[in-house]
Amino acid sequence: MKNANRCVKSRRLVISRHRLPPPYSLGLTGLWLLPVGLLLVTLLVGVGVKPALLDLRLLLLLALMALPAVYVWREGVDVLADGLITRHYWPHYYPYARLDNWYYDGRADRRVLTIWGQSGDPIFQCQRGHLTGWPRLLAALKAHLRYRNWPT
Repeated sequence: MKNANRCVKSRRLVISRHRLPPPYSLGLTGLWLLPVGLLLVTLLVGVGVKPALLDLRLLLLLALMALPAVYVWREGVDVLADGLITRHYWPHYYPYARLDNWYYDGRADRRVLTIWGQSGDPIFQCQRGHLTGWPRLLAALKAHLRYRNWPT
């Protein structure tokens, strides 16, 4: 039970997924993949097509360089019937029973959503523009968690 908050491969039904909006996620993913493409083009122009390009060390380097692109593509929140999977730094599964409350600071200079766990620590924080399907996410939070009603 030590790793109960780790995201386990499950076949649970995902009600909704909330990711970075497509123009931004595509742009950031392309930006992170640009050095990989430049390195490959430089190698192909400089050396030509040779079997040495299939060296495991080069392929591992290219895979390592592409990891941030995968991270940007997958970052966000998945809403399940029994909890949330937050994909922020590392995927974590939080059942609603382990979550305490949430608050959306709607001031023009903030617009930040924060979700707290029962330990009192924030487990997820993001700005409104960083997630798609904002009304569906707020509806799921309203249905399952207590709203921390701070004055604005």
